[in-house]
Amino acid sequence: MIRIRTNLAPRWNRQILEATTPLTVLSPYITKNRTLKLLAKKQATFYTRFEVRDFVCMASTIAAFKLLLINKCTIYEVKDLHAKVIMDEADFVTLGSQNLTFRGASKNKELSVCFDNSKANSCNRVRSVVNDWIDDPDLELIDWARVLRMEKDVRVAKKAFEEFNEAMSKIQGEADTYQANRVQVARDQQEQERAARKAKNLAAIGAAVRSGAPSGTKYTGTVKPSEGSARLKFDAKVDLLQWTRKNGIYLPRMIKSSRCLCVLNQQKVGWARLASQQITKFAQSMTIGGILPKPFDRVDVTLSVTLKDLDRAPSDTTLVAILKNENGTELCMVPVLYSIDEISVLDTLGPKRKPTGKKLKPIDQLRTDLKSWIDSNRADFESLLSRHITSTTPLKKRLDGVNADVFFEGMDTVVDVTMVFKGRNGTKPILVATTRN
Repeated sequence: MIRIRTNLAPRWNRQILEATTPLTVLSPYITKNRTLKLLAKKQATFYTRFEVRDFVCMASTIAAFKLLLINKCTIYEVKDLHAKVIMDEADFVTLGSQNLTFRGASKNKELSVCFDNSKANSCNRVRSVVNDWIDDPDLELIDWARVLRMEKDVRVAKKAFEEFNEAMSKIQGEADTYQANRVQVARDQQEQERAARKAKNLAAIGAAVRSGAPSGTKYTGTVKPSEGSARLKFDAKVDLLQWTRKNGIYLPRMIKSSRCLCVLNQQKVGWARLASQQITKFAQSMTIGGILPKPFDRVDVTLSVTLKDLDRAPSDTTLVAILKNENGTELCMVPVLYSIDEISVLDTLGPKRKPTGKKLKPIDQLRTDLKSWIDSNRADFESLLSRHITSTTPLKKRLDGVNADVFFEGMDTVVDVTMVFKGRNGTKPILVATTRN
């Protein structure tokens, strides 16, 4: 059987402890780590590079070689070695990118293959190639004399290396600064483009409101305290649940506590919870429940224009859709550019997942499948969102939100409200609110 590993050290350690036949190791670089100690105790045979530059830059360490020699391990130098292999003579072979070093076991991004059956053709082919290399009669033995001489040479070369490294660091720093400046210029340009898109979108909201079929009715209310919370209140003759078109045709009366998309001063968007003579709450987020097709029909969708949620999205976002599972765990967030007449999904954002090479957990698989569906069906997803943004159907859960003094930024604010109708046959009512100076 062949297994793919991103961290082979745990498997190495287990196999080394269980090994009953001699162990062979090919690793260009060697430093002290737990796996090396286990191999030393098993008196494994090592094949590696042995060059001053490798020790000066700490790719390999003298301490690691001393550990092996103390435990009477045999070490050979292989010029130009790049392969990384650990194998016994019974049923275990591994090869890949991981060196027998501390960084290889804990820091670097590594990918290795583990063969569990010594009779497999691929395993035997690996053994055959490795045996051709290590059977070379000209391989040089690394003994105590060479290690001690290397220790001396490294001390001598260290000063030159430090001077070289200082010069290289300076050059690399200049290169990094150059690239950082390029990245910053690109980011600044991107932000300018996003700012322009957002400004254009906000202007489009105003244009959409102005182009809607207007109602023949306009009411004026005032933000007043009521039962401990501020509400936008109107006189007794007002009925915010009954509206007419400009031609005088009455529309079906809305249900009390109906939600309605509200546009304030032709830019600010929220949802109003309507009553006959007052607006009790202005929501800047609302959960509309499961609107997605199977197998995602249990995923809840929350629409939000809160600063908290917008701050998590790209700067040109005007609305976000937050998707959660039945337990309320966020699966992904979808930034949207919304201007009433148009809606455009900008991206699908989710928590970063560290790759493990293992089978995905159910929640991670759901996230992956959901993102894939949204990316492949953007037009359908945008249509679903658009339909529910302007819906007046009461939600299962009562629409909550901020009080009127927060939404209109002040008590005693005088507000004119009317209704415009968008969409085919005016099926999308939008409450238009304008504050008086």
